[in-house]
Amino acid sequence: MPKKTDQRPVNQEIDRAYEEYSSKYFERKPKDEFTTLLAVIIGSLLMGFNQKVLLNAGNLVPSGVNGVAILFQRIMLKFAGVSIPFTPISLLLNLGPIYMGFKAVGKKFTLYSILSIVILSFTTDLIPSFFVTDDLLLIAIFGGLIQGTANAIPLKYGASTGGTMFIAMYFSVKHNINTFNYIFAANATVILLSGLLFGMDSALYTIIFQFVSTQVLNFAYNKYAKKTLFIITDQPDEVSTAIMVRTHHACTVFSGKGTYTGEPRHMVYTVAGADNVPLIFNSVHEIDKNAFINVVNTDKIDGRFFSRDFA
Repeated sequence: MPKKTDQRPVNQEIDRAYEEYSSKYFERKPKDEFTTLLAVIIGSLLMGFNQKVLLNAGNLVPSGVNGVAILFQRIMLKFAGVSIPFTPISLLLNLGPIYMGFKAVGKKFTLYSILSIVILSFTTDLIPSFFVTDDLLLIAIFGGLIQGTANAIPLKYGASTGGTMFIAMYFSVKHNINTFNYIFAANATVILLSGLLFGMDSALYTIIFQFVSTQVLNFAYNKYAKKTLFIITDQPDEVSTAIMVRTHHACTVFSGKGTYTGEPRHMVYTVAGADNVPLIFNSVHEIDKNAFINVVNTDKIDGRFFSRDFA
């Protein structure tokens, strides 16, 4: 018997139109590179400040690789009386995640993230400690807000702060899912170990800190969140073509009639990344100002789904 092949139709005209559109509107320009560089610097400095000033004051542990590095520092100081700088530990622990970044996420994304790791590492060592507050709840909440914001700023502009962000992005790209909550669950091991060694009070406040940080990140960075759109329009062909050309997400058109007027109506159905929703709104209303759009959160999809790669 002949071997089965993939018989899905290919719309080459739409594919070419999307390539032309994306090369015009999504191609990175020198000012975009400067913006990413600035975002990396700001996010790294903010995180370094947060780790050195707030988290150290409350004896809390940041998430991921940075948390492991700080925990190792504290263990060596407490049990061996040896003070080890944060920078070499951080750089060594990031080697594995950096490799994952190069393999799956993208060279430019990874190079910017390496810069972030270096800035963060040296900032954590060089920023002097000073007193802000010793209220653990305030440290946990505001430290989490700062940490989540510091992580989100580089991600919004095509980079990350490294560490478990590489791991999260690796699985997000491979499986097209939001993995930040899974990373939060994995950090529980580091929190538990810290609690056993240095007291459960700080460990429990660390859970609050990491929960706040994760929720800020989920809110601020929604590339892998999915939205289902139901669009009622009199111009379904033009609307669906615009969506496909600008986002490369395919559509399905249903025909029916309005129960109030009894007139024929068409519904365009599509699933898109949350970051594409504003673009779809603008595209639809350029064509049909009277279109009705309903957006629904999508928890899970199964099947082919297009997602733009990182640079």
